[in-house]
Amino acid sequence: MEHALIDDLIRLKLRRDEAAAKPIEINIASLGKAMTFTMPTRDQQLDFIGAIRGSAGGNFIEKAYPAYRQLVYDCCPLLHDVNLHSELEVIDPYDAVDKLFMPLEVMEIGDRLAESFSALESDLKN
Repeated sequence: MEHALIDDLIRLKLRRDEAAAKPIEINIASLGKAMTFTMPTRDQQLDFIGAIRGSAGGNFIEKAYPAYRQLVYDCCPLLHDVNLHSELEVIDPYDAVDKLFMPLEVMEIGDRLAESFSALESDLKN
């Protein structure tokens, strides 16, 4: 295997920065439209991975769902709108996700977001 050079590391950083800046468009079946999400930050990725790995065993969905919900909310600026929270009558902003999407949709969106950072890692390794 070839050894990495400084230029390779710099290109790696630039590719990560470019990927982080690109919006992620996800089609929402129940809405019949796409919504724009951001690439999960490193901390969001770590929180999500930790929550999912900690959910192994019984009742995986019940244990993993909060991590999916948080990832969906955190990565969609549109969901952060206080007027939307008011219209949906939510106190906890994360509850907006539950008011708008079915649990399966939340998990599908979360999977797409998780794929975005795992795909980036795969691309960067090659």
